[in-house]
Amino acid sequence: MFSLAVSPSRRLLPLLLALAAVPAFAQNTAPAAPATELKVFDASLVDKSVDPCENFYRFSCNGWFKRNPLPADQTSYGRFTELAELNRKHLREILEDTSAPLPTRTANEQKVGDEYSSCMDTATVNKLGIRPLQSELDRIAQLKTAAGLPELLGHLHTTEVNAFFGFGSSQDFADSSSVISAYGAAGLGLPERDYYTRTDAKTVEQRKQYVEHVRRIFVLAGEPEAAAQKDAEDVLALETRLAKASLTITEQRDPQNLNHPTDVLKLGKELTHFSLAEYVAAVKGPATGKANNEQPKFLAEFNDVVADTPIAVIRTYLRWHLLHTYATTSLPEAFEQETWNFYSHQLNGAEKMQERWKRCTSRVDREMGEALGQVYVAKYFPPAAKQHALDMTLAIEAAMEKDIDSLDWMSAPTKLKAKEKLHTVMNKIGYPDKWRDYSTLQIVRGDALGNQERVRQFNFARDLAKIGKPVDKGEWYMSPPTVNAYYEPQQNNVNFPAGYFQPPFFSDKEDDAANYGDMGSTVGHELTHGFDDEGRQYDKDGNLKDWWSKDDEQKFTERADCMVKQYDAIEAVPGVHLNGKLTLGENLADLGGLWLAWLAWLDKAHDAHVDMAALTEGYTPEQRFWIAYAQQWCTQTRPEQLRSQAQGDPHAPDEYRTNTVLQDLPEFAQSFSCKKTDKMVSPKPCRIW
Repeated sequence: MFSLAVSPSRRLLPLLLALAAVPAFAQNTAPAAPATELKVFDASLVDKSVDPCENFYRFSCNGWFKRNPLPADQTSYGRFTELAELNRKHLREILEDTSAPLPTRTANEQKVGDEYSSCMDTATVNKLGIRPLQSELDRIAQLKTAAGLPELLGHLHTTEVNAFFGFGSSQDFADSSSVISAYGAAGLGLPERDYYTRTDAKTVEQRKQYVEHVRRIFVLAGEPEAAAQKDAEDVLALETRLAKASLTITEQRDPQNLNHPTDVLKLGKELTHFSLAEYVAAVKGPATGKANNEQPKFLAEFNDVVADTPIAVIRTYLRWHLLHTYATTSLPEAFEQETWNFYSHQLNGAEKMQERWKRCTSRVDREMGEALGQVYVAKYFPPAAKQHALDMTLAIEAAMEKDIDSLDWMSAPTKLKAKEKLHTVMNKIGYPDKWRDYSTLQIVRGDALGNQERVRQFNFARDLAKIGKPVDKGEWYMSPPTVNAYYEPQQNNVNFPAGYFQPPFFSDKEDDAANYGDMGSTVGHELTHGFDDEGRQYDKDGNLKDWWSKDDEQKFTERADCMVKQYDAIEAVPGVHLNGKLTLGENLADLGGLWLAWLAWLDKAHDAHVDMAALTEGYTPEQRFWIAYAQQWCTQTRPEQLRSQAQGDPHAPDEYRTNTVLQDLPEFAQSFSCKKTDKMVSPKPCRIW
């Protein structure tokens, strides 16, 4: 998936292209909802002491920065967090109401309410200690030889313990209507591969901190200090082997690198030291049929690891990933505190853990998002809001068709194919047409860890049940209250959850200039993902199929390389530059999406006979459009988080999603009478769409 803010840590599956980035282990951690009314365009946030032609981000956002100091429990805090907190407040009210054990509750209300109550019951969680996990720890301790690993690993995978490799369903790259088995790289405790391979002083320090973190978790689980230290070092050594055999995050952006069709039986023969048949039986997956081996080099290394790693080290590694999987709201607070200390504090700079109710609300939303979201939508997303969202989406799509026709670098046959793909895009707005069925999921009040285990088993089984069946294009991969959006390339659809269509991103009370500059650019962003460096490789049906002429492909690549170099030159923190290839898809979507929103808004303004010289709160309609775009990205970010984001996130930091994009648009410069020598005017602007 291609999304605005959230990028999943694991490629298996689906691939989302999302709008905005949320740091791992720091998600959904906003402070109290703001007392002031959220607006799409807010003149009070503008800092007139800053020249808009020198730094438009600071011009548009300095007032917001002064009003919103970075909270201690945040690694970053921005407009997305403002709205996410408001939505979380609404979810909390729902969960507190449904947590009362009344006989009038619906089945879904019982599940979300009892899960929330169990999560909030820290006294019981602390009292139980690790006893709820003891049977799983014993199961690992009983592993005597590598011959028993397939069955054990299969069992652990059903509860989403992220050990060794990933297994799940996937759309077939060659036939997007088919769902097949997929095997991919996994099994790392650090955020991504390069944390294990970089040699700079900061990363070396982070690896030492990671070993100390693993050691502390082992000690909390009852291991002697000396044994825990050795075990932690063994974990790092084993994970380093796996990491070195994995594709880089940049390499994973190219779907061609992940397309390695095979079949289950053939793959089983290649894994000479691991019985894939026994593993598949343990997870209740298909024993035959087509499969995709996303990273053959990785699975080959895994096969060698099984052959030459002492069984005691394998047990240690599995024990760590089991504890790591549950070391948040399901285990005593000391585990959660230690997990927060490493992932949120040391890696990303947070100074304080968020309140328990926020963590539990986020947990229920992750686990049963559609059960909770169904209640949320009924209260906070009226039908009129859905219609407004659809109208804007259709207007942006119409603008893209005109834009394709106007391109001077693309040939007529390729333009025709591009418009065919555009006309096939499915628009999904607000919430699913068919809600997920949780009737077979059992939630037991007072059993926080058991509930989490059963939820994961439910979700894993639900995922495997897709294999061999037609693709469900109506399925959602974000919950309705989520403040985000995404494009799914193998289904060719754009998805805008209900939680997003409200201030500070969209409001019926504000004019089209503000709404199109903000939410319109988001709609255009997701639509452009279908035609970025990754999305353009899929045809109108979502198949990985080349529909470009060689000449057009070369021209596209030349224009994309302009943006790669542009973002490579940006130093996010001292000594760390952005990765232009890693962020290319999001950068293309930011620029293309804003351009499409501009075109669509100009059409609306023309039809409405908008006076482009009229001032509202001191700004012309054009200026309001650009300011609204910039103000959606107002974000405070800690240096540690900026470093992590620059090294591993496909989204550039928000300041550059504003200034760098606008520097490439002469229309922006004209709106503010910027000179060619001003910083907000690129001497060599990049452009594709």
